[in-house]
Amino acid sequence: MLIQSKSKARPASNQYGVQVYRDQAESNAIGCLLNCYLREFAIVRQQVNFDDNQPDCPLSLSQRLTQGQQKIRVKLPESAAVLLLVADRVSLLGRVRFSSQLYVKKSASVWQLYSAEQLIKLLLQHLSKLTNTAFNDELLAQIDNSIAVTQAFLQRLDSKVFSGSSMGSDSAAMSLINSEQSLIWGHAMHPSPKSRHGVSFDDMLACSPEIKANFPLYWFKVDPSLIRQMHCTAVQPMDWINKLKPDNANLYPCHPWEVKTILAQPLVQQAIALGLIEPMGQMGSDIYPTSSVRTTYSADINQFIKFSIHVRLTNCVRKNAWYELESAVALSRVLMAVASDVQQHYPHFSLMAEPAASTLDLSRLEGDQSSASSQSQMVSECFGILYREGIPLAQLEQYQPEVAGALFGWDHQGNSVCEARLRAIAKRRQQSYQQTASQWFAAYVQLLLPAIFHYFFKRGVAFEPHLQNTVIGFENDLPAYIWLRDLEGTKLLPEFWPQQLLSELSEEAINSVYYSRQQGWNRVAYCSLINNVSEAMFHLAAGDQVLETELWLIAARVVEQWQQVEGQQPELAGFLLGESIPSKNNLSTRLFKKSDRLSSYTQLANPLSDLQDLRGFKSNQPLATDASFAGVNAVDALGSL
Repeated sequence: MLIQSKSKARPASNQYGVQVYRDQAESNAIGCLLNCYLREFAIVRQQVNFDDNQPDCPLSLSQRLTQGQQKIRVKLPESAAVLLLVADRVSLLGRVRFSSQLYVKKSASVWQLYSAEQLIKLLLQHLSKLTNTAFNDELLAQIDNSIAVTQAFLQRLDSKVFSGSSMGSDSAAMSLINSEQSLIWGHAMHPSPKSRHGVSFDDMLACSPEIKANFPLYWFKVDPSLIRQMHCTAVQPMDWINKLKPDNANLYPCHPWEVKTILAQPLVQQAIALGLIEPMGQMGSDIYPTSSVRTTYSADINQFIKFSIHVRLTNCVRKNAWYELESAVALSRVLMAVASDVQQHYPHFSLMAEPAASTLDLSRLEGDQSSASSQSQMVSECFGILYREGIPLAQLEQYQPEVAGALFGWDHQGNSVCEARLRAIAKRRQQSYQQTASQWFAAYVQLLLPAIFHYFFKRGVAFEPHLQNTVIGFENDLPAYIWLRDLEGTKLLPEFWPQQLLSELSEEAINSVYYSRQQGWNRVAYCSLINNVSEAMFHLAAGDQVLETELWLIAARVVEQWQQVEGQQPELAGFLLGESIPSKNNLSTRLFKKSDRLSSYTQLANPLSDLQDLRGFKSNQPLATDASFAGVNAVDALGSL
């Protein structure tokens, strides 16, 4: 099925223009794969030198070195090879931004310039030897697909003919949706950040947020008896749907990518033959896909709707199993009760609840078939929808929120979004970039970390506060509000939440929401400190390790001051003493073909372990947030504890 969209065919590019986009997409793929390899394998094996000065550097590479760049040498002993690359940014965690120069030297050979294809295959072959596993053709295909998808996005973004258009300036949600649709490169520490399998290329482009898509939903006329609803507020799912549907019929929507899968289901075909379901096609108002692709925003109701799609995005097929929807709504019920109390402590931190879910139940059509239960379950997954609250319009207008993942990332020309913004702020305020970055970062981490730690250590709730789940609001150029969203990965610690408090959940749902304290800390520490805060540092420091050191000290002071008020926690005390920080292994997860929930962690060397003297000197000083630089200042933030 070709999805309806407002796209026009892009004029054919000349071969040189196409090659530029291909080079950009390949460069991003190399950066992602190499950063994953360094973090998960090379650094822990001490097989990387981030400031190589050996004299055997290829002349063509040494002649290209400029001030601020450094050579990086990576040993691949199992493959009897060495990589030599150039980077213009190297963080204290070993996160780097590479140039496109990639040299490989094998035993008894000279340096050779490798293409992206050659380097990707070399690394995957090396990982096969290193892990004693078969060469992972599936991962190679996912990386290739990610490159092709990224290239297609770049071609359209550099053209004046888009698939759609970003939200207009008259909308209160303009800043939020425009940021949702700007994550052109994807997860910086994922081997295939834009891979999308299970949908045709044309249909993929028609509904992709990266090219500013907007489109109408696909609707079915359904017998009301088939609709299954669950909610924890007075608003029922069909109350949301009835505000969206294009006419007065009994209509139920799905994502356009899911139509082909739905119509292929035998139970759906049977229901159509019986007149219980009738496909109606795409119609109604346009909705906007957000950064997660399958979660869409409707301006008509200022709400988010998370659809099921049997499409593999990066690691996972993004289907909505009913027990997952059940647990999300139950978690919302629990968290909405807790959040009202927590927000008195942290008035500038809110959760975006997911209070309702719906699907179609065709189990009555199964008969006595042995495979019937799996068929009805598949149909339930196809039609599963989760409903997420939007940010109130008054707050949208006041704070002009943006997704953190868009802010701490690169634009489609490769420029750091937040660095460019802060340089403009520094110029406007006639102060140094370093001072501006420190003030801005202090305001940000004071909003984020204390609330996340309170939920985990005091309430037994382990969120996934990574960049794509964090929405930042601003006042007077500073972060002033944070919303946390997407409760799918949220877990509860059983010592806080015994089963009798979750009695309405099925056994499967209960098992899915529990984490041990260690599991919870791994998730919270990785998402907040590594995926989120360290990536913010990487962009804000802009290659300046002195500034990055100051940012780590600011984060440490926020943690110290939280503990002074709320009490010591062994995990946070260990962090402050320089103990290692858990980091999720996205490359290993794909390499070993694991589900995302079974991902392992690498313990990263903590930069604070080398900053003890500086911490002792500065830990009792107030955070460097100028009171005249209005927004959330240090006194306000500490007072909210």
